[in-house]
Amino acid sequence: MGKTEKPGKTEKNKYQKKSTRFPNESGRYFNRELSWLKFNERVLYEAENTDNPLLERVTFLGIVAGNLDEFFMVRVPSYQKGATYSADEFSEVIGSDTQLEMIYSRAIVLMRHMATVWNSDLVPKLAAEGIFFLKYADCTDEEKKTFKREFETEEFTILRGDRFSDIHHDEYLRGFAMLVQTNMGRAVIPIQKILDSKGRFVPVGNRKNTFIFREDLLKKFIPSLFLDEAVYAVMTVRLTRDSDLGLKGDDADDLISAIIDAPNTLAKRLPSRLETLDTMPFGYMAPLVQALSLIPELVYDMAAPLGLVDLKEFPVKRPPLRFPPYIASLPSGLTGTSEKIFSAIARRDRFMFTPYNSFDGLINFMYAAANDPTVVKIQMTLYRLGSESPVIAALIAAAKNNIDVTAVVELKASFDEETNFKWATKLKEGGVNVIVGYPGVKVHAKCCLVTRIENGQIVRYANISTGNYNAKTAKIYSDMSIFTANEEICSDAAVLFAMFSGSVPSPVYRRIIVSPHSMNETLISKIEREANVSGSSGRIIMKMNSLTDRDIINALYAASEKGVKIDLSVRGICILRPGVPGLSETIRVTSVVGRFLEHTRVYYFENSGDPEVYIGSPDMMPRNLNRRIEILCPILDKKIKKVLIEKIIPEFIYDSVKGHTLDANGRYHPPERKPGNLSSQQKFISMQKVWR
Repeated sequence: MGKTEKPGKTEKNKYQKKSTRFPNESGRYFNRELSWLKFNERVLYEAENTDNPLLERVTFLGIVAGNLDEFFMVRVPSYQKGATYSADEFSEVIGSDTQLEMIYSRAIVLMRHMATVWNSDLVPKLAAEGIFFLKYADCTDEEKKTFKREFETEEFTILRGDRFSDIHHDEYLRGFAMLVQTNMGRAVIPIQKILDSKGRFVPVGNRKNTFIFREDLLKKFIPSLFLDEAVYAVMTVRLTRDSDLGLKGDDADDLISAIIDAPNTLAKRLPSRLETLDTMPFGYMAPLVQALSLIPELVYDMAAPLGLVDLKEFPVKRPPLRFPPYIASLPSGLTGTSEKIFSAIARRDRFMFTPYNSFDGLINFMYAAANDPTVVKIQMTLYRLGSESPVIAALIAAAKNNIDVTAVVELKASFDEETNFKWATKLKEGGVNVIVGYPGVKVHAKCCLVTRIENGQIVRYANISTGNYNAKTAKIYSDMSIFTANEEICSDAAVLFAMFSGSVPSPVYRRIIVSPHSMNETLISKIEREANVSGSSGRIIMKMNSLTDRDIINALYAASEKGVKIDLSVRGICILRPGVPGLSETIRVTSVVGRFLEHTRVYYFENSGDPEVYIGSPDMMPRNLNRRIEILCPILDKKIKKVLIEKIIPEFIYDSVKGHTLDANGRYHPPERKPGNLSSQQKFISMQKVWR
């Protein structure tokens, strides 16, 4: 990437503050952002892994690109606005003075490697399977004529002159665009809306499984828009913007207004990354960089194609090139009539482990409640539901059956704000009482509570889950949930919903652990108990998505210093440094990246031979522990607890196929490949009935 003069602090770039870097070779923590980028390096490893079917490798590459898009939409803008890093971090990048420089040094390598994987590895292998990506020059004259006729039906917005100078605020400019240089100056033509409506992959004539990227076609025909000018160059660029909708308040009307107005606020959001092709002359690019008020660390150049995120929606369906299908079993006790389902849960707790178990178990539970004349109340938290939701249908069906139904809908779910608003509206229209979030925090807990009248008595049934009540992601995310009639757990859930309604402002819980009320302190006390009571015979196992909370990390360090054996299965971000003499010698960190997204949160404490196991929604991050309502539920059923301890948890922490091990210097080491070994996920597919 070339260098450009950094613009002054104008209205456009007033947020571009420098953050200070304090190198510390013996720091206690890894850098959060670099740890997140390393997670995506592990996902990219799966895109390169020839043990995976070819089209799954393509999907993994699309996942990495999508994750990076989200990173530049969410995390990078915070550093543009002045966030800084900590002085006690372990130094991994030498010579970086700011967080953005450090991010650039890792992200540019990752992004260029992604392009290499696509162009040099996946494209040739796809061709060998009869799936082709062509250049425009490879098309026949007749195919080119067809493309031209289609182009002539498109409408374009041309940003030039004053609009180019003020392009930083232009509501049309997001995603893909064409930068055009003519003898009359420069212009930008946004094309993202065309790609969104028409699709990125354009079939070529009657050729089977043969495509051309739509931006390559547009690039060829865009010069015809400048009839009286000499067009020197047409270059593809892609712009990422800050995704923050500014949903800071708690007033429901204000939140709804902000969500409805979101499309009109795009121009107010910071440009946070400009992707360009490495063939673009810097002289052409520099005026655009200046107009967008971007510093060099936010400009990324690489080989075509840009925007590999669209590979997640790859247009070819070829089952032999995908992971083999399997049949997800229904959890025991969650089939049949409503009476059968509730009787089964009353006898003992029921366990569901998706996607190895079918999400239909939860849907059966919901409809059993919706259609049962003895059910008087259903209460449920909703966070991310997806574009289609059988859960919503079940809640509305219950309301139509005159059951008192309450849904606590969190509108401030990043990237799902509009979808959640849509569902909240539909629920209200269907007769459901909707509570929009809770003041001051996000509601991230996953809980459903059903109240029945049995023999004149109130009896409750609860479901508490690690994952969202989302039927689509339940097929690709690994999550656990518990169905229970335990009186203490269900009473705690009732107290939680009473808090949401405002009738219990200061809740007290007997069994479940709830943030932000007491979770941090409770977990630290359990860690300290392992250290102080058990010492070298103590044992802690935690499985989560991310570990960034320093209070929890420091407690784990202190326990390690006393000899407690600690295993952490952390899929994504982990800023804890394992294996450091005198600090974390007994801590081992692994990360499983495989066919399904590891999303379960499980916390195990040896407790002097009387183990405690919790499942729930929180990761060990400040936002989960301090700024969200989360639930951890104890596993009290002896059979389920035994299966978790003996069959499931060991597979997570000792995965010899997909488990990458983190060392004290921040490097992740993939396991040595051994023919015949099965990953934890493969084993779970084959052992579904173990936990029935």
